[in-house]
Amino acid sequence: MKRGESPFFVSMKIKNFFLQNQHWFLPLLFLLVVVFATLRNYFLPTSTIEGVQCGVTQYNNYIIFKNSSFHLFGQLNLYTLYPKEQYDLFKYTPSFALIFGLFAVLPNAIGLFIWNLLNVGLPILGFSQLLGLNKKTKPLLLLLLIPEMFTSVLNSQSNGLILGLMLLGLAAIQRENTLKAVVLICITGFIKLFGIALFAVFLLYPNQLKKAILLSFVIVLILFGLPLIVTPFETLIQQYKNYFDLLKNDGNTFVKYSIMAWLNTWFKIDINKNIVLIVGLIIQIIPLFFKSDFLKKNRILYGFSWMIWVVIFNHMAESATFIIAVGAIMAYLAQKENISIFQFIALFLLFFLTELGPSDIYPKYMRIWIVDTAQLKVFPCIVFWMLMLFEMIKFDFAKSNSINL
Repeated sequence: MKRGESPFFVSMKIKNFFLQNQHWFLPLLFLLVVVFATLRNYFLPTSTIEGVQCGVTQYNNYIIFKNSSFHLFGQLNLYTLYPKEQYDLFKYTPSFALIFGLFAVLPNAIGLFIWNLLNVGLPILGFSQLLGLNKKTKPLLLLLLIPEMFTSVLNSQSNGLILGLMLLGLAAIQRENTLKAVVLICITGFIKLFGIALFAVFLLYPNQLKKAILLSFVIVLILFGLPLIVTPFETLIQQYKNYFDLLKNDGNTFVKYSIMAWLNTWFKIDINKNIVLIVGLIIQIIPLFFKSDFLKKNRILYGFSWMIWVVIFNHMAESATFIIAVGAIMAYLAQKENISIFQFIALFLLFFLTELGPSDIYPKYMRIWIVDTAQLKVFPCIVFWMLMLFEMIKFDFAKSNSINL
């Protein structure tokens, strides 16, 4: 910094440089995330876990996905433990196992790189397709998404893919491309079941609703039946029975980073998870009854709120899952010319608690306190969900006391 230049002046120079060069600088940063995460996870040594008879790689989730394809082709139970091959269970549909066969035939290094690239590239594509985003704030908010994206990719999870499919689905709804929207949302649901929540957005698009319902039946049947290419019908039905048994048993386990855990930690409220889920669902549909003028003009906001809802009301949400909620929040803020003081404070908390909370910028004891003990990773997402609800029901927070990013 030159003598006489204030930190504010320097920050504005950096911001201007970024905005002027975003066409290459931002894609480069995301590509570096993919390359670094892939090389790091691929070359780190395997670890030993009790009860697992193989070395556990740093990209164990990718190995689970890859093995699921071979198990499907071999007509083996997808939803049982295979301690000689991997750590933990496969928790996706048989259709996902089939499609992942495209990666399974590749060497791990190449397949892992393409998988990570897909999980980073698809959300960027989704952002580019959404209508009504502010061209100045969108790249800055995408930049703020990088830490959460890095967390997701390090886990070799599918959450970046889910985020991208959801954003592309909402963009298709905006463009009244109902077939594309239904296909994308159904694919999301066949990866992680909660993706079907986005069908609720069609309630605000009555001209597309009937067509969406009819198309969804056809698309679901096609996606359901895809594994019949490699497995008999009776075996596929059994696979789905095993899948839903697994989901039911998962529902009885402890809570992770969710509104249930937050209520318990902050207020010592220990209510049945299903009751909290039902109450949350009732609250989530309230905007449909108000149909405020603001919501009529910003119907896609209802989709963003659902993307947060499926994360914070998922009692088994992991740290890597939050890319879905954080991505929705960034898209929500990217709609605005200015943001309110409330939204700015919430964004500050989101960045330093939700995104950086699990990172090495904090000492280990602080990371544990932020993420687990105090449930501060989920808290900013709850705040944004509530802000969106108030905004959809009554008013736009950014009308007064606004801040220009």
